[in-house]
Amino acid sequence: MIPKLSHYRKIIGSEAVEQIREKAEPLEGKHVVHVNATSTGGGVAEILNNLVFLMNDVGITTGWRVILGSHSFFKVTKGMHNALQGNKWRMTNSRKRIYEEYCERNSMINHLGEHDLVVIHDPQPLGMIKGYEKKAKWIWRCHIDISSPNMDVLGYLLPLIKKYDGVIISSRKFRIKYLRRPQSIIPPSIDPLSQKNKKLDLAKAKRLLSKKGIDPDKPILCQISRFDPWKDHLGVVRMYQKIKEKHDCQLVLMGDMAGDDPQGPIIYHQIKQKSEELKDLTIITEKNDLLVNALQTASACVFQNSIKEGFALTVSEALWKNTPVLGTDVGGIPLQIKNNKTGFIIRNRKDGVKKALMILENEKMRERLGRAGHEHVKKNFLITSHLYNYINLFNRFLKPD
Repeated sequence: MIPKLSHYRKIIGSEAVEQIREKAEPLEGKHVVHVNATSTGGGVAEILNNLVFLMNDVGITTGWRVILGSHSFFKVTKGMHNALQGNKWRMTNSRKRIYEEYCERNSMINHLGEHDLVVIHDPQPLGMIKGYEKKAKWIWRCHIDISSPNMDVLGYLLPLIKKYDGVIISSRKFRIKYLRRPQSIIPPSIDPLSQKNKKLDLAKAKRLLSKKGIDPDKPILCQISRFDPWKDHLGVVRMYQKIKEKHDCQLVLMGDMAGDDPQGPIIYHQIKQKSEELKDLTIITEKNDLLVNALQTASACVFQNSIKEGFALTVSEALWKNTPVLGTDVGGIPLQIKNNKTGFIIRNRKDGVKKALMILENEKMRERLGRAGHEHVKKNFLITSHLYNYINLFNRFLKPD
């Protein structure tokens, strides 16, 4: 089913729906295009899969382009991604040549100058702006944690970023210093009507998990995130070992590998090797939104043990299903986890073990955290709020004719 704003009326109310449509009226007929690196895998593609249709539904003519790239290009952009999150890595002349060539190739075949406004997502297509005599407004949407970047890489990218009319970040702490461009804060969002987030009966959730060899009657701990070094899956495994010594439970690690991430298979095999030593640890790699829904619905609690994080939509997904989350104090996680209200911010592995045991052994606490988490997401992190924020931003950049 193609998403339409009217479908969300029962969730956000008629007044909110009409307010969004009214805000979008000055943008009717304007041409907007989003550009990112992949159509599947990761939160950016997932958001665009719904947001682009909602923008069209409210009268904004909105397109979506996915860039082309070789393995070497995506290897370079993954290095850039990690460096912007703080890794040591150099933008050598060879890497610059690879990056700039593919940005130029994509500029040539995408004809972005025909639009009123261009939204470029993350570093992969950032350099495409060099291929245009800029008539449209260009916005760079940065989804990653750039609070303590590798300055060699940021220094290379800054002249490109300065060509943009504005930047969107997910949290105030990601502001780029010394950048004299508007930096707008727009948190990402989940779609409450998607297969992954629609309401799922607990009995059905347990049946789906049972088919994957997961015991529906044993408490489930899980982490759902793509296999990426920043997600620290092995840290979750080590916490699970300690938790299981005191409470009989099981751990499920579920994730996929995005097309623009060559590190994914390496991380997966490291975790797979470790899992063979432990009891009641299941790894799931299939792309299955309904199964994600079932796992988040049936779990006693969900981990998000990130070392660095842009936002971590998996936190909002779990909270939406009334499931408390244990997460680290990085990126957008503390915007979603209000400590001891919607879950717990964990300071280290020992603290994670302690908090997980508290949730496992206290059903009333689990229910209290779950209810508060659902309401927090409803108020702040649904796709309708995301749409509203984008419309407000577009109105600032695109004056009526």
